[in-house]
Amino acid sequence: MIILCTETNDTWLSGFIQYFFAPFIVAAVSYYLFGLRDEYKKRKNFSKLGVELLSTIIEEVETGRNIIRNTLDPSNNKYPGNLPNKSWSGINTIHDEILLRIFAVSENTPEQGFPAKQIRTHLKNYFEHMIPKWETIHTSGKIPSEAAKLWASYDGIATQVLQMLVHVRSLLEQNTKRLFPK
Repeated sequence: MIILCTETNDTWLSGFIQYFFAPFIVAAVSYYLFGLRDEYKKRKNFSKLGVELLSTIIEEVETGRNIIRNTLDPSNNKYPGNLPNKSWSGINTIHDEILLRIFAVSENTPEQGFPAKQIRTHLKNYFEHMIPKWETIHTSGKIPSEAAKLWASYDGIATQVLQMLVHVRSLLEQNTKRLFPK
């Protein structure tokens, strides 16, 4: 800026550039860089939150699969319990900010299980359809025959949901380690 100011002989123009234009440019660039840094921090924090949320959901789905497997095991004498669903609080279990991170990190990656962009739909199907079906069978006392029928459809769905959840969690974990997260 000093070079620009000394080359112009007009004192008004040099004063304008030196005292108004240069600080304005520095302030604008600083504002943009600090905003960008804050946005990257938010992205990283929402990715961390998503990892923790998905970890609890994965734990519940795995526990549910184990309960059903143990129920269908002929050597197991225990009557099964209800399937866990405490982390499910409706379709908004996965907040919009976390969902946006999932969309960003899963873009252009091969899918495992169900598509990552449909995570809310498949979790809703699991928690609002599969678990009530199991609990209906559980309370009716028709465990061996009805549970075996349900297990055939349940295991495939639960496996794909687990694959999707584990895949998305690993993508979010990778995103938390990036210098410039997606």
